[in-house]
Amino acid sequence: MDRRSFKMSWMSTRNRFTLYGALFGFLFPSLSSLAETWMRYDFISLSTILLVQKSSPLLWVIDSAPFFLGLISRIAGSKQESIERINSRLNKTNQRLKLENVRTNQMETVLQEMLSDYEKDLNSARIIQEFSLPEIPVFGECRFSYKYIPLNQVGGDLLSIVKLKEGGVSVLVGDVVGHGISAALITSLVKVLSNKNCKAYGVYPKQYMENLNKEVSYYLPEDYYLTALYAYLSFQEHSAKLNFSRAGHPHPLVYSTASKKTKTYEIQGTPLGVLGDLTYEELSLDLFSGDKVFMVTDGFLEVRNQEDKMLGVQGFSNIITEVCQKQLNLDETIDLIIQKTNDYSRDTASRDDKLILGIEIF
Repeated sequence: MDRRSFKMSWMSTRNRFTLYGALFGFLFPSLSSLAETWMRYDFISLSTILLVQKSSPLLWVIDSAPFFLGLISRIAGSKQESIERINSRLNKTNQRLKLENVRTNQMETVLQEMLSDYEKDLNSARIIQEFSLPEIPVFGECRFSYKYIPLNQVGGDLLSIVKLKEGGVSVLVGDVVGHGISAALITSLVKVLSNKNCKAYGVYPKQYMENLNKEVSYYLPEDYYLTALYAYLSFQEHSAKLNFSRAGHPHPLVYSTASKKTKTYEIQGTPLGVLGDLTYEELSLDLFSGDKVFMVTDGFLEVRNQEDKMLGVQGFSNIITEVCQKQLNLDETIDLIIQKTNDYSRDTASRDDKLILGIEIF
């Protein structure tokens, strides 16, 4: 310990009180005993000092008072020093908390700015996705209607309806894995690739799906894929033919006016983007006046009720049959299908985007 540290140590409150107590505890009793001895015997010696102490017990109390006062002073000094240390720590803690509060406020400001930017981007993506949804084409032989219900502001379901130069119309319904902006961006990419393939393979669903799969596998980021259902609809008088190919997507559901039943037509197919070189199947259906075709994403089939039971294909088919038997127009039919699906999943949170397309043959 250097001289300055030693001096500062002894200048502390506790050590000053200790020094004062020691001095007064020794000097005051000694001086008071000498004064008492002189007053009684006019001279001072060891024997007279002892006589005075022996004959005056109260003097012991008086003489020892400074000592105890010094002891009390030391204790008081210790307490005072402890309080000062506590105050010092509290001040340092307070300063640290103020600094952390400033940093927290700065971080909160940054996060609020980032959130605001994200919300702006999300709103822009929503507008772009809404703009990219197809307009309802007008045909004398059939009518189209659809509803898209994203889980968030934007979603990963896609719909493309294209009139082909060969006649008829092509329809693509897809569902990109995931939700949000990334899934929405991928739907835009897939629509560009789909429109390109429609020009070359639009009337051939099998070839269309195989070539689209190659391009999707090449362009899509790793770990992304999508399910898809592609159909080519051609018309005859009071009838139509639906040729379709499937890539892991829910099968088309067809309500027949003649049988008043809904039937699912199943073919195999792997989701797009899983492997680059795959073969797909194609199936052809004959449709007649009054028949309705529904193409949906799995958000409708996977809704659950309060008992956590999934609606499933059969449950959804039953809803379609029930609604179609009411002989509503196509827009009203789709609205009621959505309402009854929501009734089934009442009080349970939606878990996926939902898209439903209806086609009614005239």
